[in-house]
Formats: sequence, C-alpha cells, structure tokens
Amino acid sequence: MALVPLRAASTLVSTPVFRAATTGSGLVDTREKIIDTTQAANIAASGATVVSGYFDPLIASHAERLAALKLAGQKLLVLIATPPNAILPAAARAELVAALRSVDYVSELAAGLTPQINLEQEDAERFAELLEHVHARQKCAS
Repeated sequence: MALVPLRAASTLVSTPVFRAATTGSGLVDTREKIIDTTQAANIAASGATVVSGYFDPLIASHAERLAALKLAGQKLLVLIATPPNAILPAAARAELVAALRSVDYVSELAAGLTPQINLEQEDAERFAELLEHVHARQKCAS
C-alpha cells in the first residue's frame, strides 16, 4: 500500500500525516473526515449526531460505543476534547477516530459546538480501568 503525505483542513493537524492513498480492500480513507470547526458547526446544524470525547488512548470499547451511536441515515460527528495530561496529541487522536468506519467527521471541540452526547466522563473511567489493568500486569511481571 502506498502512503502519501497530506495535510488535513483542520487545525488538529499541524504537521504532515500519512493516510492510505487508495480505498478498497476494506481500507477507510480519512482524508475528508477531519474538518475544521466551521464545517463541523454546519454539519451539526444539519442534524448530525454530535459526540465529544477524549479518546486518549483510543481503545476497542470506544469503537464499539461510537458504532452504537451511529444512527442509520444520520451522520456521526465526533469532537475531540483534550483531557488533563493527555497521552496522545489531539491530532493523533483525531486520526485514529477518523479511521473508524462508523465515524463520518472529526473536529476539535470548540466554543459554539455543543455535543448531544458527552463521553468525557466515560473516557476518564475507561482510562482509569486501563491504567489499573496495566499496573496489575506490571506487578505480575515483577
């Protein structure tokens, strides 16, 4: 698979990133998914389901939750919020979320964008569980 450097239209990506140059074979093309906040506001106003979350780090339960929130015939817009002491930069989290097939658009959480569903508390709980799991594994390995 050939990779090409591209820049996204969003302020989430300030350095070149690499995305699949071709679609097909089950690949998801994320080039048009990461959008700026103005586009996000227009999409939200058009009736999309708007969800915000940290996705830091993105784990399988995030993908399952977002897929469950995707309504038939309705766009899913995910807004990337930044937690205290983020592990991954917002741009990386946006790339990962954009790669999910159930997600139609990704933007940063900004003033004027009001999500219908806030996953930040769930994300904080997921992170705490993940951290507890990692620490337990480290203790077993010692």
